[in-house]
Amino acid sequence: MEAQGERLLQDLVKQEKSLVLKVEEAKAKAKLTIEQAQAEAARVLEEARAKADATAKSEAEAAAAEAAKIREEVVSSAREAAEALEAKATANRDAAVVLVMEKVLP
Repeated sequence: MEAQGERLLQDLVKQEKSLVLKVEEAKAKAKLTIEQAQAEAARVLEEARAKADATAKSEAEAAAAEAAKIREEVVSSAREAAEALEAKATANRDAAVVLVMEKVLP
């Protein structure tokens, strides 16, 4: 009986050591999985940042180009208006000179 009890005790100790080893292996595997997940998350985050930066730069460039286009349209429109006013003023000046000359030299 005592030999059988001793053998059972040794089997229990052996099983416990086996379980402890499995737990340690599971912990090591979990740690590795966590480290890999963190590395992957950092990589994805960096890619997202780079993509966001590229998108922001592209949008800023597009906005600057659009602003330049609008600015040029406004300047062109103002030039046309100024030229029209200048032509009208010139025409009015010529008419005014004629009127003055008619009044001065009847």
